[in-house]
Amino acid sequence: MTDAEKLRRVLDDPVLFIQNFIKIVDKRGQLVNFIPNPQQMRLLTEMDKFNVVLKSRQLGISVLSCAYSIWLAIRFPNTSCLLMAHSLDGADGIFTKLKQLYGSIPKAIRPRLINNNRKELKLENGSRITVISCGTKESVRGSTLRFVHVSEAAFCNENIDKQILAIEQCLTPNGQIIVESTANGFNFFSEMYSKAAQGESMYKPFFFGWVDDRLMFADEYNQFAERYIALNGALPTIDELDDAELALHHRGATIEQIVWRRLKISNSSDTQFAQEFPSTPHEAFITTGDNVFDNKKVQERIENLHKKTIPMPTTLPDILKPWYNRGFSLWEKPEKGIKYFIGVDSAEGLGGSSDYSVAEIVDRSGCQIAEFRSNKIKPYEFFEIVKELGYWFNTAYLVVEKASAGQTVCDRLYNDARYPLMHRYKSWDAKGRGQRKPGFETTKQSKQRIIDDFVELHSKDMLCINSEALLQEMKMFVYKDGSAKASNGYHDDTVMAMAMALFGSKESPNYIDYR
Repeated sequence: MTDAEKLRRVLDDPVLFIQNFIKIVDKRGQLVNFIPNPQQMRLLTEMDKFNVVLKSRQLGISVLSCAYSIWLAIRFPNTSCLLMAHSLDGADGIFTKLKQLYGSIPKAIRPRLINNNRKELKLENGSRITVISCGTKESVRGSTLRFVHVSEAAFCNENIDKQILAIEQCLTPNGQIIVESTANGFNFFSEMYSKAAQGESMYKPFFFGWVDDRLMFADEYNQFAERYIALNGALPTIDELDDAELALHHRGATIEQIVWRRLKISNSSDTQFAQEFPSTPHEAFITTGDNVFDNKKVQERIENLHKKTIPMPTTLPDILKPWYNRGFSLWEKPEKGIKYFIGVDSAEGLGGSSDYSVAEIVDRSGCQIAEFRSNKIKPYEFFEIVKELGYWFNTAYLVVEKASAGQTVCDRLYNDARYPLMHRYKSWDAKGRGQRKPGFETTKQSKQRIIDDFVELHSKDMLCINSEALLQEMKMFVYKDGSAKASNGYHDDTVMAMAMALFGSKESPNYIDYR
């Protein structure tokens, strides 16, 4: 094989190109050949057109994407690549790394740069590599992209889903995209990864946990092992490992890695370590984020939802029959002498991604008996549904949120149907006279109160939740801007309806009629 043939072979292979022509600054500050670690190599050789990567910290996915972009830009003239960071500082860091990698390539094969301003490398062969931050307007308009890397997608702004959708439309027929991140609770990225892992999307999932890494923290493993020996005389034996450590050892963690984990945890906590260095996808998501509910409990319940809806009862009101298992779920039929509580959150019924009209039914023990949920039903139709549900469940106590569309439902129940058992809130006029009005008045204080009660009951295992829709909303219910609400792009109608049902059970345990 001639030298020209050898060069062509290296130029045609991204792995050989990166290993032979790109240098990187290692953790010791030395400029060395870029030899991809096992995780980087797997992604480089196995990635598809659409790829989503959930990872532990500091595994080098961003730097690999920089190197891969450089290979594409050099090997295929007039190629455009896009590297998107979650923040301006992140974009600065990626662009700095990109320039360092490009500058390390031998001049003989490195096209001259005709522009490296505004976070863009433009090559004389017509190729360009652009680095932007999430949310940048005009980021992909009119572009045709051969490769895109979205870094730390779980930390991007609320429009990241729309940006990724726009990027997908700009990919060339042979283009590729990597959406990568460490976990940040349950949000758009967690849903994206979960769908890919379950085979429900076009994305190919990759998970890179800390257990699989042998190189990135090799120096620390040795340092921590030496420190542990100095403190304890020897490294622990397998018999001395606790259950969690033994499980990690069975998954491939070395004793040195386990010691590293022990000492890391000694300076923080199990939860904080798992946030930075998850060993499984499940662990990654349930230990991160500002979630209102205990996501470990929520996820465990989702995984154990074995109770199915019962066959349609013959006594079911006719108005509910078309909805059975198509918006109305029933896990237990009403029993004579049992008192039930229904929380009602109403919406306009616009369909699409609009809010849902929800009625949650619970008994006094905290068991979820039934659920009605639809975003295609109009308020006047929903009123009829709620009325029939109320009477069917032994004239249940209704707590109806009265804002927006709820005003129609509330007024019709109280004034038209004369429903006898509705929660009423206290209101005061200018003369200091008090009166009770039907419905639940949502304020910042009243909302926080019913959510706090819901959280307490859930954390103390005093609820039996049977609805996956409710549990999924609980996963996406977070503290943000000083209050509890759904993550951007998600709904909390089912959570609020359940909170009001539980409030009804607590507020009127003896079905007090305030009329």
